[in-house]
Amino acid sequence: MSIRTQYLALLRDLVALPSVSAKHESLPETAKLIADALRGLGAEVLYDDTYFAPFIIGKLTSAVSNAPTVIIYNHYDVQPAEPLDLWDSNPWQLTEKDGKLYGRGVDDDKGNLTARLTAVAEYLSEHNNQLPINITFIIEGSEETSSQHLDDYLAKYQQHLSGGLVIWESGGKNANEEVEIFGGNKGIVTFDVSAKTASHDLHSSLAAVVDSAAWRLTQALATLYDDNGHINVSGFYDDVTPPNHREIQLVSALPLTHAALVAQHQITVPLLTDKTGDDLKSTLYFSPTLNIEGIDSGYVGEGVKTVLPAKASAKLEARLVPGMDPDKTLLQIKQHFQSRGFSDILVTKTLGQPGYRSDMSDPEILRVIDVTAHYYKAQPVVIPTSPGTGPMYYIHEALGAPIASLGIGYANTNDHAPNENIRLDDYNQHIDVIKALIRSYEK
Repeated sequence: MSIRTQYLALLRDLVALPSVSAKHESLPETAKLIADALRGLGAEVLYDDTYFAPFIIGKLTSAVSNAPTVIIYNHYDVQPAEPLDLWDSNPWQLTEKDGKLYGRGVDDDKGNLTARLTAVAEYLSEHNNQLPINITFIIEGSEETSSQHLDDYLAKYQQHLSGGLVIWESGGKNANEEVEIFGGNKGIVTFDVSAKTASHDLHSSLAAVVDSAAWRLTQALATLYDDNGHINVSGFYDDVTPPNHREIQLVSALPLTHAALVAQHQITVPLLTDKTGDDLKSTLYFSPTLNIEGIDSGYVGEGVKTVLPAKASAKLEARLVPGMDPDKTLLQIKQHFQSRGFSDILVTKTLGQPGYRSDMSDPEILRVIDVTAHYYKAQPVVIPTSPGTGPMYYIHEALGAPIASLGIGYANTNDHAPNENIRLDDYNQHIDVIKALIRSYEK
C-alpha cells in the first residue's frame, strides 16, 4: 500500500466519525485516531482531554542542530451535516465520484490534515527518515465552536510551542483556479437576543393595543443599521485597526467584482453596500459586520394560527477585525439597545474571539509564496485576511509567528454545506507543495 493510499484510508476513517463539536459528538474517538497516526509518523505526542474537545500536539524533531520549526495547525471537529436530505451521498462515508471526494469534513478540515500527514510521511520515506526542520502539529477539536479552551491549552503547553512559521488549517483555489494564500482572519462574537412581552401567547385580536414579542424584537434589531448600510452602534468602529499600505495593495489587486459576487452566489436582492470597486473589496476584508443568523417566534407550522407571540429570539454575530474586543463590542450593542428604549431586550454572549492579520512581507510568508509560485508555475493570489473567522489570534499570541493559510479546497468545495467535497488533484498538489516547503529548508 502506498503512503498516499494509507492516509486516504485514514481520511476515510476520520470522515466516518461525526465529530460535531456543537453536539460534543465523537471528539475523543477522532482525537485518539489522529494521535495514533502521529505516533505512527514517529512524533512525540501530547494528548490532553481536560476539556470536552481533546487537544493534540505532535512533535517531529530534526537531527539538524538549530533547525527552524514549522507549526502546522489543523482541527478535527466539523459542522453538523444537516439537512441530510440535501446530500447526494452519506455525509459520514467518504465517497469518490468523478475525481472528487465527498463527505462532511473532507475539506474542513480532515482532508487538509491527512494531506499534510501524507507530505511528512513521504518526505521521511524519501530522505532516510530525516527532516531538515522541526515540525509541530497543533490539532484542536473545537474550531467550529469558536475554539473553546484553545487559549487554555496553549497557555498550558507554552513551553512546547515555538516556531518561525505557522501553516494554517485550510485554503484553496478561487473561482479562477488561482491558488490563494491568506495571512489572517476576522474575529467574532456571537450572541442570542430575546424579547418577552407577556407570560404566554395572546389572541391576535389584542394586536390592536399590544406589541408582540416578534415586533418588539424585530424593531430592536432594525435599529442596528442605518439607511446607508452602516452599523449604527455607538463606538462600534472606534478600535478598528486600519490596513497598512501593503494590505491595501494586496486587496486592491484581487479579482473580486460586484457582478462576479452577485453571479457566484445568485444574489437576488441589492447588496448591503453600493460599493463596486476597491471600496467593495476593502469593506469585505477590512470592515466588521453585524449579522442576524436566525429568528424564532410564534407559529410557523401548516395552516393558520391567529396568535400574538409572547416570546421571540434571534441569533446574531459580529465579525470583528483586529483591534476589536469581543466583550467590548457586545457591551456596546447592549448599550445601544438601552439607549434606543429597548432595555427589556436580553443579550447573551455565546462565543467570541479576536481577529488577526499577519505581516505579509515577513520572510517566512514570502518563502511560502515563492514555494507555491514555483510549484504551480504561477503567482498565487496573496490576501492579508479572510472575511471568515478562525483562532489565528490565539495561535499568534502563543507563538508570535506569522501565519500562512493554504490548502486543498476550491471554489465549489461547499464547506459547511451539503455535498462538501474536494478534488483529488488539488489534494495531491497540496501534498506536493508541503513537501516542497520542507525541501526549501534543506541546506
